Amino acid sequence: MSSPRFIPWSHIKSWSCDACGECCRWFSIPLTLHEYAKISRLYGQSVISLRLGKAYLRKKSNGRCIFQFREGERWLCGLQAEKPYACRMWPFSIFRKPLHGGAEAALWEGTYERTYVYVDPRCPKTDFGAPTRNLLEKVLPEFVDVRFGEGKPQQHTTCALPTRTSQKLVLLQG
Repeated sequence: MSSPRFIPWSHIKSWSCDACGECCRWFSIPLTLHEYAKISRLYGQSVISLRLGKAYLRKKSNGRCIFQFREGERWLCGLQAEKPYACRMWPFSIFRKPLHGGAEAALWEGTYERTYVYVDPRCPKTDFGAPTRNLLEKVLPEFVDVRFGEGKPQQHTTCALPTRTSQKLVLLQG
């Protein structure tokens, strides 16, 4: 996968997760020390891959994340409650300084003062244009909350598991 040219949020019309699962196939998911400890405690060391002193979620032989499973046409995440930060934030990146240019277009002034929001255009559900009300009022504020540790469950920035699906069963499907 080639390196992206991050796009300032103000050039994005809309974004939603439709559980295409491409992000879980394209990327190796890095874990923070806290995520590593929690996930390995809950699911065992076999779900973690250690490389060059860093921890990642292990991939299945088909290249997909070990926690990803198919339900109908969707690829869902069995880690919803413990989903790593990298997964919760993709395809958005949020910084205190404009790291990818376009400072004025990336500026988001909200609850956490001045922040700069960019989007990775490789996500198939990124739609370019003038931002919709949903993006402005639900999606962006929720991503900013995730970035700065609000800890609220994601409603507009993820594709949730159906209630009948057990997280422990996901690993058995591996």
